[in-house]
Amino acid sequence: MPPALRALPALLLLGAIWGLTPALAKLLVQGGMPALGLAALVATLSAALLRAACAARGIRVPLDAAHLRHYAVTGLAGFALANVVSFTALRHVPAGLFALLVPLSPMLTMLLAALLGMERATLRRLFGTALGLAGTALAMAPGAALPEARLLPWALLLLVTPAGYATANVLAIRLAPPGTPSLALATGMLAGAAVFAWVPALLLGAAALPTGVGLGVLAAQAGLTALAYILYFRLLVGIGGVGTSQVGYLVTLSGLFWGFLFFGEQPGWLTVPAAGLIFAGLALVTLPPRRRG
Repeated sequence: MPPALRALPALLLLGAIWGLTPALAKLLVQGGMPALGLAALVATLSAALLRAACAARGIRVPLDAAHLRHYAVTGLAGFALANVVSFTALRHVPAGLFALLVPLSPMLTMLLAALLGMERATLRRLFGTALGLAGTALAMAPGAALPEARLLPWALLLLVTPAGYATANVLAIRLAPPGTPSLALATGMLAGAAVFAWVPALLLGAAALPTGVGLGVLAAQAGLTALAYILYFRLLVGIGGVGTSQVGYLVTLSGLFWGFLFFGEQPGWLTVPAAGLIFAGLALVTLPPRRRG
């Protein structure tokens, strides 16, 4: 069986998890959970679960200066900042809109990597990024995933999240010490994110535990985050970065589904062409060019 076909169940599960987590976060922040406190708790619990996974596999999490720098930079950009912004915005905008913005991450990653000389910005990739941005703009139009024009500032704020993911993707490659297991890097990144989230959460009085059902939702959020990282790194090893990046399609579809299931979100008819533009852009940016001959 081809590796891509063997990896399909893991890819589907990862897409379902990453599409579900914004809906869970929306449930918590709408229930009164502060965004900073939520980000800090999710990072802490997820890091603890991954640390346990490292211990079970005999993997050491290095704590030298180079690794600590990697944890700090990726944890701040890729989790703490990205999640605080998304959790804050999700209090106001549909979870399905966030799902439509997730595929922007590989597109912005390509642009940033090209600016830093790490990737080649081909015409096809630039056109794909333009299509993705056009789809994002359409998704925020009346009649698409944004129900009211007055929510546009919150939707624009949400763009910080895929930008944070993209920044973390590029810096993770540039700063990653060679030879470190991916699971150890993910554990350190989440621990770094927890530190960056806890400091302002404590200073601003935003550290609070949910009660009742919210506690179970928080536990599910943390557990799913940890599982997602394990699946993500397994897929990177099994089918590579290009194959793994195709999870963006699944995240969007599952995110729209979870938004409908939990909140009754019914995106307008413009969501279909918006998603089409975003999917086309993602394909042009991430799929390898067809070989000649």
